[in-house]
Amino acid sequence: MKKMIIVIAVVLVMVVFMGCKYVRGQILDGPGMERDSTDYPQEEPLDGLNKEAILDGPDGTSTHAFTGSEESVEVDLLDIDDMPKTAVRQEDSYMQYAVYVNVDKPASGEGEMDAVRSVWLADERTGTVIKVCVTNPMAEVQWSKMSSKDADGVSVALTQIAAADKAMIAPGDVSKVIVEGCPDGRNIWTYIIDPYQGTAIQLPSTEGVVSLDWEKKEIIAASYGYDDNGRYTVNNAYSLAGKFLRMVGGKERE
Repeated sequence: MKKMIIVIAVVLVMVVFMGCKYVRGQILDGPGMERDSTDYPQEEPLDGLNKEAILDGPDGTSTHAFTGSEESVEVDLLDIDDMPKTAVRQEDSYMQYAVYVNVDKPASGEGEMDAVRSVWLADERTGTVIKVCVTNPMAEVQWSKMSSKDADGVSVALTQIAAADKAMIAPGDVSKVIVEGCPDGRNIWTYIIDPYQGTAIQLPSTEGVVSLDWEKKEIIAASYGYDDNGRYTVNNAYSLAGKFLRMVGGKERE
């Protein structure tokens, strides 16, 4: 009799356990009662580096890690008050994002270009800023690597930015900054800098940025050349990766 009672008790326990398991499975995963994705929001995949995720950060701290096309990079965001008070806000901005240029070390002689400048990218809504680069007057010359008419830009170290007379936000990607300057008194050196990946690309253009196409995410930059009829200027389109895309229009002469 005791054995029968024990068997019955065991059976009842198994029935209750299986019933609970069935109900639990039906609630969470069963047919007709699948989880609604709207109740469990998923983060949208980043396209390279998402501008909001980068500049605002998911956790509100000053150090964030972001995953781009290669590997994650840690970025130190500073308080905007840590930026030099003498930094000048550039005209080209986008929503709350702005670029600043500061003269860190003035020219040593009268009439000379400023020796050292720093470039800063700020999110004025959150009050955060990141140092994009510091110029190096002794930067290595890259022109020989970009001599063809349809040359792509070349990668340079962030320590090899020759000048920063002006800066602007890259079209369609607020995590990148276009920096240009004229360190040799003749050519305008143009760079596409991604401070979050720690990369920089120098464009082959010698006369600077003409326009920005935000819809196509393209940079239109000018270069000069010489033929039998003298000097001319051509405008070329480049991607944000520094790739030559096409010539825009024909040769222009003064």
